[in-house]
Amino acid sequence: MVEVQSNIKNQELVNKRRRQIIEASSKLFFEKGFDRTTMREISRASGLTMGSLYDYVRSKDDILVLVYKDVVERFRAIIGENTEAWNQFGPEDIEQMLRRSMRQIYKLSKAVQLLYRESWSKRKNVHLQMREIDRGYVENFTRLLSRGKARGELRVQHPGVTADIVLLLLALPALREWSLSQVKPEEVIDTVVGFIMQGLGIKKPSPPAA
Repeated sequence: MVEVQSNIKNQELVNKRRRQIIEASSKLFFEKGFDRTTMREISRASGLTMGSLYDYVRSKDDILVLVYKDVVERFRAIIGENTEAWNQFGPEDIEQMLRRSMRQIYKLSKAVQLLYRESWSKRKNVHLQMREIDRGYVENFTRLLSRGKARGELRVQHPGVTADIVLLLLALPALREWSLSQVKPEEVIDTVVGFIMQGLGIKKPSPPAA
């Protein structure tokens, strides 16, 4: 995982202050845009002096990386990184994981929109750092799909490509918010998850006979 440098050695304090920075800057970036937001505004909104702010980050680019890293880690926690647990992962577990992921997207929709809007523009260094963070997340999901394919539980031609498609579909509530705003979240989740499950070749069990 990419690490943003800090002058402070106390990791607990670093985590606390960076949480303040992430929450304050996310709102400012979304409202004003990354380029129009100043470090002074971030300092004021996060409750830190300018000098203290620069103890935890070196630049606005660092802050954007921290915001991206925070979002990815939230989703990584949903997928999990316990390979032993993945050995027991069945089709029903995949469905629940997809549903949890989409509910998280709804909670973080503004942050996801911000990252898609800002992260791939002119900041090459930020782009490379975000790609490195994203790679680990995609690899975890690819590994999960590969296991299901090897067991004959999933119909997957190329696990890596499929992982990217699935992760893009999960972000639909944020990326198409303007189009889906009149549809109930659970209806969107049901539709997207059902589409993914069908694409993976996972059939829901038939209801018991009356």
